[in-house]
Amino acid sequence: MVRKTSEMVEAGILAAIAVLFAILGAYLPVLGALFSFLWPVPIAVCGMRNGLRWSVMSLIVSCAVIGSLLGPVQSLSIMAMFGLLGLVLGECMHRGFEPGKTLFYSSAATLVSIVLSIALGMLVMGTNPVDMMFEGLQQALQESEAYYREAGMSEADIAAAVQSNKELLQTIRLILPASFIVCSPILAFANYMAARKILGKMGVAFAPLPPFTSWRVPERLIWPYALSVIVMAFYSDAPKFVYDLAANLQMLTSVVFFVQGLAVVFWWLNKNAKPRWWGTMAIILAFAVQIISQMIVLLGAFETVLDYRGLKKRSL
Repeated sequence: MVRKTSEMVEAGILAAIAVLFAILGAYLPVLGALFSFLWPVPIAVCGMRNGLRWSVMSLIVSCAVIGSLLGPVQSLSIMAMFGLLGLVLGECMHRGFEPGKTLFYSSAATLVSIVLSIALGMLVMGTNPVDMMFEGLQQALQESEAYYREAGMSEADIAAAVQSNKELLQTIRLILPASFIVCSPILAFANYMAARKILGKMGVAFAPLPPFTSWRVPERLIWPYALSVIVMAFYSDAPKFVYDLAANLQMLTSVVFFVQGLAVVFWWLNKNAKPRWWGTMAIILAFAVQIISQMIVLLGAFETVLDYRGLKKRSL
């Protein structure tokens, strides 16, 4: 009886924290995004501490309160987008799954949640959230043209900038499916690390993540990457479905090999006892300079074949 009362109190407290996160996410202009992305953490902590039953109850109670404070649409959106991630993450941690398995299931749950949130938007609001997002981007594109003109740019420069922005918008729309898939493990990883940090402070021990310098992706990913590069480079007149598929495959595999390339860079820096700020500069340059980011992607791809670090026998 005492244990059940303790679980109920803890679930209630964590539900209140989830409500607070939702309110902060709705009203804070910048930090609000952080609270929104980490909304599943209280639900996951509840699931880890007390099991799936109590995390489900905490999710239902928090969403009911959010609905009364912010409206039913906001509540349903939060539940669809983040609820499943919180439940799956908490249950995986409760069962003691290894980090890789936990992140895999959590990433899959996040991807399902993204699809559910889009479907919910279409059913409840009668509009496509993706189309609404691109309409907003299109409007921003039109406003930028007026800004360029006010800044004194020539008409030729304005036309070139507008055309470049339009091409970027088309590229974003093209690789949107891959973007959803890429965002899923990032969101799952952020919530996993936050929940792990909180639970660690509460005395819960977890298996350590593998060192970043030893992260390695399966060798078979080199084939979809190579095929996508060939199609994009030499078969631009391929059928639209084939070209779109190749573009999304290239985006997905490039992100994976980019991470592996950074792991190789840090492995080399550690091996040669280079200063830590070299690694910081490598990350900054990788995100700021396109040609360097492409070189890191290629480094990660060649690592899959050449195995600079000698990790093939311990591939993840």
